[in-house]
Amino acid sequence: MHSKYRRPVGGLRSTIQSMVLMLVACVIGLIAAGPARGQTQPTKMPPLASPPTVADRQAAIPAPGSWSARLGAGALVAPAFPGAKTFIVTPAPLPDISYRAALPALDTIFLNVRDGLGVVVLREGPFSAGGSIGVSLGRQESWALYRLAGMGDINVAPRGSLFLRADIDIFGLSLQADRAFGNQNGTTVTFEGSVRQRIAPSITLIGTAGVTWADSRYMQQWFGVDSVQSSNSTLRFPVYQPGSGLRSVSGSLTGVYGLSQSWSITATAGVIQLLGDAANSPIVETPTQPFGLLGLSYKF
Repeated sequence: MHSKYRRPVGGLRSTIQSMVLMLVACVIGLIAAGPARGQTQPTKMPPLASPPTVADRQAAIPAPGSWSARLGAGALVAPAFPGAKTFIVTPAPLPDISYRAALPALDTIFLNVRDGLGVVVLREGPFSAGGSIGVSLGRQESWALYRLAGMGDINVAPRGSLFLRADIDIFGLSLQADRAFGNQNGTTVTFEGSVRQRIAPSITLIGTAGVTWADSRYMQQWFGVDSVQSSNSTLRFPVYQPGSGLRSVSGSLTGVYGLSQSWSITATAGVIQLLGDAANSPIVETPTQPFGLLGLSYKF
């Protein structure tokens, strides 16, 4: 793997700024534990990031009629695009805000940068269901010109999500469908399991594993090569038309260290393994995609 690291330039900075403006500087639990993630979940930072665990959310559900807020910042290291060998370092805001209405058909309202504005419409014991409207990051040629030149940009786009959750003791399960609109196409469905364990009074470990399915429109946009792209690409990629199927499997380990009742440090290391037609794309340099995040957050 290349040791070459790149900081995100114009395209990525403008993407992050537009997200913050669109969502009014809201909220992301990226990987940090937070109540809003009890309401949301996957795919996308640069598009390969792993979500917070389901089990972590249950413990942080606010009481009826109350607010919960967490603010923080960190840095994400992830591949420049799905299948890249080179990496980008991305500043990651880490706020997380939610309000527990506890009303019929409106249990919780949440807002975060990753998933956007959403609601939990049903919460019954360990089970919950809801949806959100958020933003899906894109892919810019400038992030990896050596590989993407001539392939065209995939611009930022709105994204709708529906989810089902189950949080039982230290275990969690999540099923989520994401659909992009406008500048992006396609639908993904992700099934994820998680386990959370406190190993010391101030240290908690969270493990996750998941699998993602994608339809043919999503696969074509992110991993396909049409005739125009084939002609324009610097590397002269052959025409490639992937079909729907399993996109990837993923796993991650997160450590949360409580500095005090309010302050905490979160560190995550994980890997996403591309599968099938995604892994076989001529764009892909390596199907194995490691990532990491380090952040500091304050809970109000």
